[in-house]
This record gives sequence, C-alpha cells and structure tokens, in this order.
Amino acid sequence: MRQRPTHESEPAATPARGPLSGLAGQFGRPAGLAAKLIGPLLVWRGRRLNPLAVKLLQPRWADRVLEIGFGPGKAIRFLARAVGEGLVVGVDWSEAMVAQATRRNRLYMHLGAVDLHLGCVTALPFPDGRFTRALAVDSFQFWPDQARGLAEVRRVLAEKGRLLLLLRLRRARRGFPRLPGFTEQDLPAVEEMVRRAGFLEVRVERREAGVPVAAVFGTR
Repeated sequence: MRQRPTHESEPAATPARGPLSGLAGQFGRPAGLAAKLIGPLLVWRGRRLNPLAVKLLQPRWADRVLEIGFGPGKAIRFLARAVGEGLVVGVDWSEAMVAQATRRNRLYMHLGAVDLHLGCVTALPFPDGRFTRALAVDSFQFWPDQARGLAEVRRVLAEKGRLLLLLRLRRARRGFPRLPGFTEQDLPAVEEMVRRAGFLEVRVERREAGVPVAAVFGTR
C-alpha cells in the first residue's frame, strides 16, 4: 500500500524584482481565463525542457520525487513513468495549473503514483527528508523568495538527495518587456545561492533544448 504525503531570506538571484504582474504574472502564476491560454503555451515552451530535466535528474525506480512549479503537469507524467513504484509529488501556487495538471495526470493520481498540492515553495507541507529527488523546470525565476525556497527544498530532501534547477537562458535583459529569466551572467549568483542554502557538490551544466539552458545541480 502506498504511503501518501500528509498534508531571514537573502537577495533573489533572479533579475526580476517585486511582485509579478501583467504577462510575467500570468506565466508565473496563471489565473482566470488567461490560464486556459497560458497552459497550452507552457506545454509548448516545455516540450524539450521537461524530457531533458527528467533525463538529467536520473530518477530511479522507487524514488520519491518533488517537482516545484509543475505548471500543466507534463514533467509530472514523465516522472511517474520513470519512478515505477515510487511517488511523484508536485507543488504549484496556481489553482489553474493544479487543475490542468490533475486532469492530465488523473490516472496516475488514481493509482496513487502522483500527488499534487496547491502551495508555495517557501512553506512546503511535507516532513523533513521526505524526498530523494527535487526539481524545478523553468520556474525558479518565479519563486517569491528563492533563498527561503531553497532552504525548504533542502529540508524536505533526504540525505544524499539530489536537486536540479533547469533554467532557460536568454541573451540580454534589454529591449521590449520579457518574461523574468536568467542570462549567462546570472549563473554565478544562482550557483552561490544554492551553495549558501547548504547544498553540496553544486555544479552547472550548459545544455541545448531548442534554447540554451543551464542545469544547476546540488546534493543534500
């Protein structure tokens, strides 16, 4: 029988500052009618990132995996297939995304292989050491408090548990308004923040997934 989960910060590494609003707000926390359009866009944006993230995370049979900011839930499905008798748990602060991901993963949830929560990374509703793997795919830039969120993720990871932040990279922060994100120049700050949260073996790998991406790894 499966066991289902029971229910002062540092400066952010992301270039974005302050509350998200407008287009950035909808991509960071989709809501209302706009979420019906944002969901399919997020599926399209993540069509190469999600498979790459699962490959880099290297989930094992019977792992307990946490995804933060799962959006429409495509990576959740990939992870559920990979962990077999394990468990995939997701946390997202958008009610609309929880609803979309629930519809997409209804079978796995019925089987007890997936458990999706409405919540925020800064206050994860799980006991210490609950998970063996944790990842965030193209969502770290939207965390409201990245340092506090990383500390929470480290808390819920078991000893030797692995963290993966998959970051979409862009070339510049100039010109017309863009979604919050990271450039190559931001990566040292992200890497340092992960170290300061207490993670070990921190490293960054550059990859291509239709767009340049950086994979930031850490070990509990």
